[in-house]
Amino acid sequence: MVLYLKQGNTVNTNSQKISEFMKLYKPVQHRLSAYCRVVTGSEEKAQDLIQDTLAAAFEGFHKLRDSESFLFFLFGIARNCHLKQQRRWKFFGKQSDIRPANIEVLSDSVEMNYDYELMHKSIASLNAGQREVILMFHIMGFSIKEIAENFTITEAAVKNRLMRGREKLRELIADKESLLIKRISANNFNTQPK
Repeated sequence: MVLYLKQGNTVNTNSQKISEFMKLYKPVQHRLSAYCRVVTGSEEKAQDLIQDTLAAAFEGFHKLRDSESFLFFLFGIARNCHLKQQRRWKFFGKQSDIRPANIEVLSDSVEMNYDYELMHKSIASLNAGQREVILMFHIMGFSIKEIAENFTITEAAVKNRLMRGREKLRELIADKESLLIKRISANNFNTQPK
């Protein structure tokens, strides 16, 4: 009988923990999902990362001191899980070229799809510090102050990474677009009737 009561308390405690966790997770679910899709580059890997993140977050939920920092808590775990996945890929096969994440497309146009693909590939080629700050600021919506606190760096360092990351993105996009234009021009020239 005592064992039954202990199990009953455990069930109540777990039920409470699940309820508290879901209450905090539901409002930020889309932000975590967007982050995972962008950093992994594919829907399948994003789903794996989300599952790993949620499992680790639920297991370590008791360590969360302030519910206001839940998104940082999730982001930190997602980041660590992603780094762990990358280390695994090094041993079990190289990650294929990063494809654009399946983010909701606002338009069915080929140009819009090309823009998404170009942006995702460009973001993926940034160095880790710049990529994470760009993603946190532009995708997840963190403020510069929040990013600085999360990475334990100064706000000036965050602004610097944002500036350099944006400059690098501009360069990468311009380079890739000029290559595409050259390729299209060469194809058109080669297919012209003589």
